[in-house]
Amino acid sequence: MPSLRDPDSRASLASRGALLVPALVDALTRVVRFGPRACCTSGGLVSLPIVAAARAARVPVYLWEGNVVPGRVNRLLAGWSQRVGATFAASVPALPRGRTRVSGDPIRASLLRWTAAEGRAALGLGPGPVVLVGGGSQGSGRINEALLGALPQILRAASVVHLAGGAHIGRAEARKASLPADLAPRYHPHAFLRDEMGAALAAADIVVGRAGASSISEALAFGKPLVLIPFGASASAHQAANARAVEEAGAAAVIREGQLDGERLAAVVVGLLNDAVRVVRMASAAKAMGRPDAAAAIAQELLALGGCA
Repeated sequence: MPSLRDPDSRASLASRGALLVPALVDALTRVVRFGPRACCTSGGLVSLPIVAAARAARVPVYLWEGNVVPGRVNRLLAGWSQRVGATFAASVPALPRGRTRVSGDPIRASLLRWTAAEGRAALGLGPGPVVLVGGGSQGSGRINEALLGALPQILRAASVVHLAGGAHIGRAEARKASLPADLAPRYHPHAFLRDEMGAALAAADIVVGRAGASSISEALAFGKPLVLIPFGASASAHQAANARAVEEAGAAAVIREGQLDGERLAAVVVGLLNDAVRVVRMASAAKAMGRPDAAAAIAQELLALGGCA
C-alpha cells in the first residue's frame, strides 16, 4: 500500500483504493475465524482493512503512534480506537482526548541489558567521553560527510563510534587510515551494530543522528543527550517535529539538514563536550523523557483492553 504521507504515491491511491474492498472482506473473514480479544496496530494505510474489520466484529483496537505528527490514516484510525499509545507527549493534542496515553516506543530488552562499562569494553573504547554517530539502519550520506570533515576536532575531545552504513563503511575506514596516529585509535567506524547497539548506546555520552521515533527513543531510554539532524525529506516533516519536541524538553540540540556541514557539526558536538553542566542537564531531561518500560506498558494496555489482565 502507498503512504498518504508520501506525495509521490498519492497518484496511485485511486487504483490501489480498489483493493480496499477485497482486503476488507478478507480481513473480516480472518478476524471472525481467529476471534481475537484485541487488535494492535501502528497504523498506516495497510492497516486500514484489518482495523475496520476488527471494529465491525466489535474487537477493541489499540493504536500506537510513533511520531509527533500523526499521518492522515492514523488520525482516522485513532477515532476508531479504544486506546491510543503515543511516543511523544507533544502528539497527544492531535489524538483522542481521554483515550491516549504516552506509552513510549518499545525498546528491545537486549539493548537495555548493557552498562556503560560493559559497552566500553565490548567496543574497545578507551577513557574519556564517547560520541555515538549514526544515520539510521542504512547510514546517512549527509551525516557521514559532515562527520568525516569534523573528525579531527571531535576526536581531540572524545572517542567516536560511527555507524556509517554498509554502503559507506569503505569511505569511513579510508578516513580512519588518513587520520594522525594520535587520533586514529579514537575513531571506531562500523557498518552497523546488531547486539552491540546497546553497548554503543550505554557507552555514549552524546548521541548524534536522525530524528526517527525509534532512534530517539533508544537514546532516551538510556538517558543520553542528543544532537538531532532531522531528515529534510521526511513526509509531513515528521522528523523535524520529533526533533523539536525533544529539543523543547531540553534533551537535544537540533541541526537543520540544510545547515549541516563538518564545521557546524564539530561546533555543536565539541561545544557540548566542553559544557559539562549543559550535558548533565540534557541527560536529566533525556532520562525523564525516556520510557525503557514501554513494551511492558503497551502489553499491559492490550491485556486490559482484551479483558485478559
